Amino acid sequence: MDGFPHVTRDQLDPQQLEYWNELTTGPRGFYTGGPDTQRLPDLYNAWMQFPEFGMIMLQLGDAVRARKDLPGRLREIIVLVTSARLGAMVEFDFHVPFALNEGLTQNLIDALREGHEPPFADDAERATWEANLQLLDTATLTAEVRNRLIAAIGYPGLVELFATVMLYVVTAWTTNVARVKLAEDFSADPEKLKAFFSGKPIHSN
Repeated sequence: MDGFPHVTRDQLDPQQLEYWNELTTGPRGFYTGGPDTQRLPDLYNAWMQFPEFGMIMLQLGDAVRARKDLPGRLREIIVLVTSARLGAMVEFDFHVPFALNEGLTQNLIDALREGHEPPFADDAERATWEANLQLLDTATLTAEVRNRLIAAIGYPGLVELFATVMLYVVTAWTTNVARVKLAEDFSADPEKLKAFFSGKPIHSN
């Protein structure tokens, strides 16, 4: 089977219904199709198989966007590095507008796509890139990279970095195994999407 079976609202158990409602009537409703949607975007549909886990992933995503110890441009570096390294290019491409919105350059994004060392604006960006690769490859950090990160973003930012890498590793796994594509009925205001992925509140028109 290509992808996961699409779960519809009439099939839901109580835990799945809670997860469905959070996605369609909560802050993501503007891009999941809202309360009248017939299907969820593929990533969220896959997590419907374990809705308690899906809720945890939503909460983690909300938390890392709301906190500011890890600046948005560093968070988007993590999204792009993790997605590219794990072959989840649908997620990479989806996040390119948000990375540009956070101030990353097109040259940096292109280098990350190709797996090259990018032209960094500062050492915080470089240390984030190095840490991301080290965590994916070795599950730890060298003392030198660890100390540079703490100097740049502090201990809270370091732990937020761990959480962001973890979030997008799981997203990449899901994207790859579930053959995630943008759902055919996926449609949203790009400016609202940029605001959402910057951790800003979304207001209805």
